[in-house]
Amino acid sequence: MEHSREGSGFIRGEDLRRIHSSTLKVLEETGVRVDEEDARKLLDDAGAYVDSKRKIVRIPQNLVEELITKARRCARLCGRNSKNDLTLKEGRFHVMTSSTGVRVLDLATGKVRPSTKKDVEDSARLADALENFHIYSIMVDALDCPSEIMGLEEIDAMFNNTEKHIDTGALGTDNARDMIQMAAVVAGGFEELRKRPIIDFMQTPVSPLIHERENTEGILECAKHEIPLIILNMAQAGGTSPMTIAGTLSITNAEVLSGMLIAYLQNPNVPLIYGTSSIVLNMKSLPKRSIFGLVENGLIAMGAAQLAGYYGFPSLVNGFSGGWSGLDDDSLGFLWSMMAILPTLANADILYDGGLIENSKTLSYEDMVISNEITGMVLRCMRGIKVDGETLADDLIHKVGPAGNFLAEKHTLEHLRKEIVAAEILDKSKVKDIQETARERARNLLSAHQPEPLEKSIQEELRGIVKKAWKRERDRK
Repeated sequence: MEHSREGSGFIRGEDLRRIHSSTLKVLEETGVRVDEEDARKLLDDAGAYVDSKRKIVRIPQNLVEELITKARRCARLCGRNSKNDLTLKEGRFHVMTSSTGVRVLDLATGKVRPSTKKDVEDSARLADALENFHIYSIMVDALDCPSEIMGLEEIDAMFNNTEKHIDTGALGTDNARDMIQMAAVVAGGFEELRKRPIIDFMQTPVSPLIHERENTEGILECAKHEIPLIILNMAQAGGTSPMTIAGTLSITNAEVLSGMLIAYLQNPNVPLIYGTSSIVLNMKSLPKRSIFGLVENGLIAMGAAQLAGYYGFPSLVNGFSGGWSGLDDDSLGFLWSMMAILPTLANADILYDGGLIENSKTLSYEDMVISNEITGMVLRCMRGIKVDGETLADDLIHKVGPAGNFLAEKHTLEHLRKEIVAAEILDKSKVKDIQETARERARNLLSAHQPEPLEKSIQEELRGIVKKAWKRERDRK
C-alpha cells in the first residue's frame, strides 16, 4: 500500500470547512432529538424547525453561524486557591483527570472493589498533590451514598480535598441547582462564582444526535448561572457514529455545536468549551488491553481540537497516557502514552486524561502517579526548545573548549532542572518496579498531603445543602 505524507496527520483548512459544511447539513436536514421541552421552545423561538411529536429539531445554518460568531468563549477556570487559576486559549496546555469510574484498584489489598466517597476524597487529594494535574474531574462515583444525592456528596468531597479547579456533571434541574449553590458557598456567593468560576460542568449528549432530558436540564441551569460548560460528546466510530474519522468528526461537531446552541440561547453569557471524548469501537475479540483503534483515537482527538480552533473555542479532548496498571509489557504503555502528543500538537487546551484503567471503569492511584510523570514529559515537549544567548551558551563553549567538561560548570547546575524532566517513576527497568514505585509514592502523598481546609462554617453549609436535598428527594417518594 502506498502512503502519502500529504497533511502530515493534520486536517487542512479546506477540509475543516468541508467538515463544517457536512455538520451544517446534518443539523439542518437530519436534525437532533431534544427531549427537554424548554430547550425545544428556545430553539423554536430562535427559528429552528421543531417536530414536537418526534422531538426532532432541525437547526438552520444561520443559528449555528450566530453561535459561532457571538457565543462567549470560556477564558478562565479558577481554583479554590487562586494560585491554581488557569487561562485558556493563550497557547497553554492543561490536564484534567479522567472520569467517571465505578471501581477502584485498592492500594492496600491490590484487589478491585466498588468505589466509595472516600475514593473521591483520596483521588481529589492525590490530584491536588500531583503537579501535572491542573483540573480534578470526578474520577469515581460515590457508590456508598444514596443515588439521589450521590453527586452532591461528590461535590462535598471534591471541595474539601482539592484547591484546584473541579469538573463535574449534573443530571436534572434540582441536581444542577444544588451543585451550583454548593460552589457558590465555597466561592463566597453567586456573584463571586461568576467572577471566579471554581467549578465547570461537563454535559454529554447521547450519540447519535440526542440531547436527553436530564442532561439538557443541567445545560440550561448552568447557562442561567453562567457556569462554564463543556459540551462533550462520546461517540464510538463504527457504533454510534460512522466508521470513518471524518464522519465521526462531523457527527461529533453536530452534537457539540447543538448542545452549545441550547446553552447560548438560554444565556448568551455562558462560557463555553468544545469537548470530545470519541473513540473507535473495538469490534474485534481482543484482550482488554488491546491497542485496537489507538492511533485513530488520537487522530479523532486531534481533529476535534482543530475543529474547536477553527471556531475559536477552547477545547477539551481525551488523551491516552493511562493504562499502565497491570501491564506485562512496557512497550504497550509507552505507545499508549505517546498518543497524548497528537491532540497537544493540534493546540488542545485541556487534555482529559489519566488515572483510570480497564476502559476508564477503574480508578488506579498508581496510574495517577505514572500518568502525572508521563504528562510532565508531554508538557516538556510542548514547551519546546528555548533559544537565546543563555541557552546557546557560546561563551561557555568557548571557555570549556575542545576536550573540556561541562559537568562542573555553574551553567549545568542552573539549567539541569529547567531543561530536563528527571524521571522518578519511569526510570525503572521493569514494569513491576514502575508500578511498585508508583504505589509507594501514592501511599506517601496520601499520607502526607493535606490541602488548605475549608472554613468550618462553609463545611457545615455544604452539609446543610446535601441534607436538604436528601429530605426533598425522600418527601417526593
